[in-house]
Amino acid sequence: MKRIVIDINSVLPLYSKGWISGIGRTTKELVEALDKMDNLPFEVVLYSQNTKGISGKQLGLSFTNKHICFPHKDWANKIIKNFRVRECATRYDLLHIPHNFEWVAKPQKTVVTIHDAMYFSYPDDVFNYKYYQSLYPTLAKRCKGIITCSEASKRDIMQYMGIAEDKIFVCPWGYRDDLFYPRQDKKTGNPFFLTVSCSTGRKNTMSVIRAYEKLVKQNPQHKLVLVWPKAPQTVIEYCNQPHLIDHIQIAKDVDDEQLSILYNEATATFFPSRYEGFGLPILESMACGTPVVTCQNSSLPEVGGEAALYVDPDDIDAMYNYMAEFEQGNLKKNDLARQCLEQTSKFSWKRCATQTIEAYQKCL
Repeated sequence: MKRIVIDINSVLPLYSKGWISGIGRTTKELVEALDKMDNLPFEVVLYSQNTKGISGKQLGLSFTNKHICFPHKDWANKIIKNFRVRECATRYDLLHIPHNFEWVAKPQKTVVTIHDAMYFSYPDDVFNYKYYQSLYPTLAKRCKGIITCSEASKRDIMQYMGIAEDKIFVCPWGYRDDLFYPRQDKKTGNPFFLTVSCSTGRKNTMSVIRAYEKLVKQNPQHKLVLVWPKAPQTVIEYCNQPHLIDHIQIAKDVDDEQLSILYNEATATFFPSRYEGFGLPILESMACGTPVVTCQNSSLPEVGGEAALYVDPDDIDAMYNYMAEFEQGNLKKNDLARQCLEQTSKFSWKRCATQTIEAYQKCL
């Protein structure tokens, strides 16, 4: 039986630091979904690397775990590559790197998940994009195959990295249906609009704040809740202005269970991002039956479909108009909720795992 080795190092901060990135989160969901599949046509080994001894065993899955007690740093990974430590330790037939790039000794036996081409299509100095522009294609061009989460990301990878279409496999993400679903025990407090995955850059959160600021002039019932673990001081000061301080709340420490409750109790989620490889907040909000106001760029229409409400990312008036319509009760929430649930039925982690298995088989 062939052996697939999946690098899960992006998952491990959950057990060492208590937090996990979006890449780590989707990697965790994928390996958990694979573990639930019957009669996998290959052996799966979870690969981890750190000096703390934190390994794939923390996930509690049935897969074999292989841990190397060595720092997971760029310089260390180059040593791992040059001395073929990973290859000797795991003897893989196919290696899956689910975090955009890694130093690997055998790219011809490697599949890499490239989540998006943000560093090319929406460069931001904060992320040292020039470095990643030079780095990512070095593996993308030499690896056996590329997995990505949307047709939009596939097009961007083809355009910016010069990758052949038949080398890229689209495996859309899913959502936790045991966590994100319409709840019956909703509270009846003050209504509010929700914004998650906030930033002052491409996530475009300030546009939502400015649209809501226009609504505040009407003394609305709705408040605005921003799920923002580390909001910049400039944003905090802006929201603490006398005319906004009683209307806007910044939620810092929100776990997935609390996030699901917020989605359920929100009137609508605003996610006017300028670029996304997928857009999980859209899917998770709609899975809770809560409508989403988003944009028609990058992958967002793939996820939102006909259920989402669309605005231009710079059209603050359009965002304000939707807020006003919800405030006045002019939009049929039951119809919107039904459309949201119909759209989210097209996505699941089981489906993502099935498509990933197909990609593995074509690359073996």
